[in-house]
Amino acid sequence: MIEAETLACSEACAGEPLAGTASEATLFAALAWPKARWHADKPALSEGLPPAVGELGRAAKRAGKQLQLRLFDRGAAAASEGVEVVCADFAAGRTLAARANDAEGAAALMAAFVAGETAGPPLAAPLVLVCTDGKHDRCCGKLGRSLFAALRGRLDVAEASHLGGHRLAPNCLALPSGRLYGRVGANDVGGLVDAILHDRVYLPCYRGRSGLAELAQVAEAAALARFPGARGAELSSDGKRVRVALSDGELERRLEVECAQEEHLGIGSCGDAEPERRVRWRAAAVRVV
Repeated sequence: MIEAETLACSEACAGEPLAGTASEATLFAALAWPKARWHADKPALSEGLPPAVGELGRAAKRAGKQLQLRLFDRGAAAASEGVEVVCADFAAGRTLAARANDAEGAAALMAAFVAGETAGPPLAAPLVLVCTDGKHDRCCGKLGRSLFAALRGRLDVAEASHLGGHRLAPNCLALPSGRLYGRVGANDVGGLVDAILHDRVYLPCYRGRSGLAELAQVAEAAALARFPGARGAELSSDGKRVRVALSDGELERRLEVECAQEEHLGIGSCGDAEPERRVRWRAAAVRVV
């Protein structure tokens, strides 16, 4: 019998599908903060951050939206240039890339963005955040650092706090698209870099597009697997069926994806003694309409 403390969640959950595991939150806000000061579970409670950072999630909730709040670290050189802020509204297609003098100013920038204001210039080029949060889970720390090293120099990349789904590590989030990737191995790096630079989906590691519901994420991934060259996708659902319109320039294809639920068993985090059951959507049939 394997001792609980030796279990790696990324190995124990290797059979669980990636599609449909991105965050459904439509708002994203992150600020640069030294990794040594990150909180193990809740970014807003990290050492030195003002209470205003914690208020961001409550403000989004009052507006009827969900917010992903994250921290990232570019290293000591960048830290001396103020506090960098990166935000995205995946539903509206808005982004923000700005700097503040301090954490209070960064919180004010993020609050303005969450409220729907134009708080500064948009993100001008793709940014990739790689989860290396070993305080949260050792798979993210070990596997994430290797992925970060492999991507550095090929993309604009930074280390990030927990992105969700450490059992699917290593994970990275591409901005401004909101596409989340998991289980990115050494052989995937070249294809992933090329896809991000050309605003396309790298299907072998695709977890889903942030801001969509799980069912829609699964359907989008299945449709793109059928026609991998497409760039954009519009989705509408009717129960277990999702209609997907794929476009690539003037070419458009319409598909219907029928989904079903299935159960997966695996530990949620490294060291968990008992496995947990997860009910997940999967694509059962894809038809061209």
